[in-house]
Amino acid sequence: MQEPAVFKVVSGDGEVHAENLSSTAAFQMASFLVTNRNLQHVRTEPMATPVKPTGQIVAPHIVATATPLPHIEPGKERDALREAVEAHLDASARLDDANQAVDRARAFVAARQAEVDALQVEHDREVQASGETLAAILKAGGITASAGHAVDRSALTNAEIRRNTARVALEHLAAEQTAAGSAHTSAESFVRLAVMAVKRANVAEMVKRLDEVKAQFTALATAIDAARFSDVPVTPEAELAMRIEIPAVDEAARGWHRYSAALRDDPEAVWEDFA
Repeated sequence: MQEPAVFKVVSGDGEVHAENLSSTAAFQMASFLVTNRNLQHVRTEPMATPVKPTGQIVAPHIVATATPLPHIEPGKERDALREAVEAHLDASARLDDANQAVDRARAFVAARQAEVDALQVEHDREVQASGETLAAILKAGGITASAGHAVDRSALTNAEIRRNTARVALEHLAAEQTAAGSAHTSAESFVRLAVMAVKRANVAEMVKRLDEVKAQFTALATAIDAARFSDVPVTPEAELAMRIEIPAVDEAARGWHRYSAALRDDPEAVWEDFA
């Protein structure tokens, strides 16, 4: 049996990193990109024209057992998701601020380096001119220590100090950017895990409801089937009613992916709106 290869992995900038993946493979790749590539808002999405599987479609239940979740008190899954979403928004804002600060610092360092380069050219020109003058003096017989011309390099020295100070500031801001990136990655991971916790709570409730329906179905099906021993034949309608066929899960899987995306934006989203 084979899962349908109907999903793709997309990052926050819209780049598609992989296509024609099963739900399990797409989830694993998304987890890898978030953890190891530090990409933002990595998600899995159903493809517009999925590739038809060659075998029977089965529910991707392995996904639900492959990733351990942080401890969340039963019934508090949506509270945890709300906190995770708020923390992620805060981490995203801090990372944006850190990125902008680093960009400004890099531009400032570049400007200071350009200033140093220009003053270095001017200083070299003055040294060259002074050397030529000194050569003429020496050629004419002048040999005193004061024969040369002093070249003031204070402007170049000050520019180098400003450039070096800017570099130190950039290193400091880059360290803050790295820390903000790590915090954002952690927040991104917790949102993903909190979304999974909400979905697992949904499924647990569905299982409870299914058990109740199953008990009712079993009682009714048994009574209908047993009626034939009391001169009540089983009709084709009865046989059809007692037969359960679970349809392919590809459309329902798309619903779960839409639901997952919605939960990231709205912790109050409900499965029934995407079923």
